[in-house]
Amino acid sequence: MDENYLDELNEQQRAAVEYCDGPQLVIAGAGSGKTRVLTYKIVHLLRLGYEPWRILALTFTNKAAKEMRERVEQLVGGAVASKLWMGTFHSIFARILRANAELIGFKSNFTIYDSSDSLSLIKMILADMGLDKLAFLSGPRKGQKKYKPSAILSAISSAKNALISPEEYVRSKDLLEIDARDNRPELYAVYRAYRDRCVVAGAMDFDDLLYYTNVLLRDNPDVLRHYREFFSYVLVDEYQDTNFAQHVIVTQLTRESGRLCVVGDDAQSIYSFRGANIRNILDLRKTYSALSIFKLERNYRSTRNIINAAGSLIDKNSEQIPKTVYSENETGALIEVVKCYSDFEEAYQVASRLSQLKMTSGDSADEFAILYRTNAQSRVLEEALRKRNVPYRIYGGLSFYQRKEVKDAIAYFRLALNPDDDEALRRVINFPARGIGETTLAKLTRAAIDGNVSLWTVIQEPDRYPAGLNAGTLRKLDRFAGLITEFVQADRKGADALELATRIIERTEMLKMYLHDSTPENLSKQENLQELISGVKGFVETRVEEGSDSMSLADFMAEVSLATDQDSDSGDASEERVTLMTVHAAKGLEFNNVFVVGVEEELFPSAMAQDSPAQIEEERRLMYVAMTRAKKFCMLTYAGSRFRNGQTVCCRPSRFLRDIDQRYLRLATNDNLGDDAPKVRPTVNYTASMAGSARSLNSLRKVQPSSGAPQSFRRPGQMQPSAGKPASDVRYALHSVSEVAEGTVIEHAKFGRGAIVNIDTAGPDPRITVKFENTDTRTLMLKFAKFSIVGTE
Repeated sequence: MDENYLDELNEQQRAAVEYCDGPQLVIAGAGSGKTRVLTYKIVHLLRLGYEPWRILALTFTNKAAKEMRERVEQLVGGAVASKLWMGTFHSIFARILRANAELIGFKSNFTIYDSSDSLSLIKMILADMGLDKLAFLSGPRKGQKKYKPSAILSAISSAKNALISPEEYVRSKDLLEIDARDNRPELYAVYRAYRDRCVVAGAMDFDDLLYYTNVLLRDNPDVLRHYREFFSYVLVDEYQDTNFAQHVIVTQLTRESGRLCVVGDDAQSIYSFRGANIRNILDLRKTYSALSIFKLERNYRSTRNIINAAGSLIDKNSEQIPKTVYSENETGALIEVVKCYSDFEEAYQVASRLSQLKMTSGDSADEFAILYRTNAQSRVLEEALRKRNVPYRIYGGLSFYQRKEVKDAIAYFRLALNPDDDEALRRVINFPARGIGETTLAKLTRAAIDGNVSLWTVIQEPDRYPAGLNAGTLRKLDRFAGLITEFVQADRKGADALELATRIIERTEMLKMYLHDSTPENLSKQENLQELISGVKGFVETRVEEGSDSMSLADFMAEVSLATDQDSDSGDASEERVTLMTVHAAKGLEFNNVFVVGVEEELFPSAMAQDSPAQIEEERRLMYVAMTRAKKFCMLTYAGSRFRNGQTVCCRPSRFLRDIDQRYLRLATNDNLGDDAPKVRPTVNYTASMAGSARSLNSLRKVQPSSGAPQSFRRPGQMQPSAGKPASDVRYALHSVSEVAEGTVIEHAKFGRGAIVNIDTAGPDPRITVKFENTDTRTLMLKFAKFSIVGTE
């Protein structure tokens, strides 16, 4: 071991590493060397004579544990490092539980269920109790299950992380009232049955590893005493992300000795939806009265402008441990704030700026990241990158058209165009569930193979191609066939892509599956299906403006197939790619260049946080995390309109943009981040909004050139350069040939600003060709195209 290892630390880091006289909280600002401090702390403890097998280091991810162990190995060697108790909460506690399993009614070889195992067991219990078929909700949510397996499993998980047993659950008046209100009064019984079945099967799920460790330590004082004495020092990474169960375990092990070092950053606490409790780090002194707090405030990652801007943002939070994060790196460029006309133009602006910056900076594609608040935002970004031939990857998730719910909808689209598509039919014949199981599908497949026909033919002609099915199953197949036939006929009668796609989403009720509960997973699925409709709507509207008759679902699918083909092609694994991801997924990562898109009210911060000061503060922390991923360059974008929840809504800049000290921002001279725009709440009734979208599109098709009052389009915070008026006064209207000329500059609600480069009056419907600044060149029919005239070049 290098005797001078402490000389490699800055003053704050060294003070945190050297202190070993009591419980310690190290507040590690973004990019301040948190992992370095933990690593050197362990090395220092070893230097002081602590035995490696009595040092416990807890992390949240295997990646973090591996990185820490590798760093320790470099300093003390593999032989010593291998003896450390270092790993994730779950892996360490599983080790302790296996050594003491019989004390809590398990065998040491207990199985650990993953989420799919747990979900399967929940489904079986619901079926056994008759709750899977019991009473669907009535009223506005008619057709939605009361006892949705994923929602039930989520509720049970929350109970376990709060250390609430089934017996305590049933004694809780508050919990029972919540379940009664949510029309699932038997949830407690499902929880109890789930626990009992796991015990009988000798299995624990991930939540059980925390729950039963608490039970073990609580009910066995001798075991608790043993581990308190055995672990001479406990270190915990990312303490701001701990839940109640984890906090209690750490407290039980260390309260008496005080030999504890926790590292974290309250400003990066962003996982409350997973059960993380920021109070664990904010109120740690209440648990450890002798707590010493050390602050790592020097950021080694980012430029001064980025750190100062992010600091001015997070300063607006009231619930935090005061700190002043600073950088001694170069001043760097100001953070660019870019306003866009629509989410479509936003995507093309980002793709354009990214391509330009890649050429001028010399950075590889791997040093660029586009961050968004919700997964659904990736669709239009992917489209813009593809059109510029920019390779990209979706980090921590799937490309838009590869997400399950999107592929399910696309499979129905395929069947509407070609019911003989066996693979599409297999995918959705029992989705949403309609009682057509694998056994039935196997019989249909056998009959299709024997008859050398498609599955659809067997379903259509059961007498000619008998599959050995009973009358009940044949009735279910007949109802499914009727649904698909309805879609096929609608397509053949000339329904455009939006009309047919909307009908499919409504009639299959696939969206309703995800409306029953508001888990992050279900909300993401809702948003993705709505974004798919957004893509269809944008496709049809553009074709209308261009005067094209090619707006059928088949035309849309011709474009989508190109996207899905690229999505499924992983390409060269070594190829440099731009990274697209949610801000949550970006935590812990860093890039030279970061684009944060959709910085708008009710998107970032989320609409669900609007009525909760605590949730607004978490959203602000999330924005802080987004900005501090950037080393050199950061761009924040917002749009004047965005397709959300089934309709196009006007957007206003996020309050977070106003929270940032504008000395560190580069704003357009006419930009306005004020709060004067009307608030637009998310659409609650998706079906109604979809119908509204279809109606508005039908109206668009019927529009004829007119000199009547044009329809207005509000773009909060933007200016009309020619008149100097707020953009809310800009009117997007139809215009005649006499009003335009080559060189006329226009503003379009979707494509942004551009100049007319050609006017074609040869046919019955005049057309203009416009070179838009941030998208591409488009030919539009004056008969349908609505825009405002800005001036001339």
